[in-house]
Formats: sequence, structure tokens, C-alpha cells
Amino acid sequence: MEEVLDQGIDQDVSITKDNAMYRFKDTNVEELSGKVEKYLLGKGYKLESGTPENAIYGKGNKTLRILFGAFVKRFTWKVTVVADGNTTVLNFIKDEKGYWGGAIGVSQVKNEFKRITDALTQFHASFKKA
Repeated sequence: MEEVLDQGIDQDVSITKDNAMYRFKDTNVEELSGKVEKYLLGKGYKLESGTPENAIYGKGNKTLRILFGAFVKRFTWKVTVVADGNTTVLNFIKDEKGYWGGAIGVSQVKNEFKRITDALTQFHASFKKA
């Protein structure tokens, strides 16, 4: 069983060490996936495979990461946006853990995951107030 890192009072957000789930009301799959795509593209990520609703976003070069380890940053995230009844669920999942970069690489991925999930949590909070 995964340890939940940030459940808080809000049952619409659940963050574990490898996965973040956000439940949105008053939006649809296309709108939410478009906003997430725009955010990630703005941060230098590329849509490596799939569609905005079921995608792999990445930044950096996998081959160079394998060859040079922590000297080359590489991040990939699996993003899914699905309708669930009257809500829309965003799942943000670590696709690569950073093992090729050793302890430093794992730390880089962990820090980037935290940075993005913090931004998504703020977006979720602002979305609820709008």
C-alpha cells in the first residue's frame, strides 16, 4: 500500500511519492488536459507520446542520461485526464524515477515532481474558488 504524503483536509487531492491525483468539478476532460498541456509545454516539456488526455511528457535526453548520469537531466511524466461521474480526474505519475542518474538523479526527479505537484495543487485550489 502506497503511503499518502499529502491528503490533508481536501479529499480531492491525493499525493504519494510516485503519483498525484486531483479531482476537479465544473470542467471537462478536454479543457483540463489542455490547461495541463499548456503548463507543461511552457516549462519546456514535450508531448513524447499519446494525446493530451493520455500522455507521456518529457524533458531531456534519455540516451545522454544513461551515458552521463546525473550530469544530464531527464524527466518524464505520465498524465491522464478522465471523466469520473460529475468530476474530472487528473493523474500525474512519475514515468522514470531517475535511477540512471544515481542518488543525485533520483533526487532531481523527486524535486521536479514536488515542484510540479505543488503547482498543480495551487492550480486545483484556485480552480475551486473560481
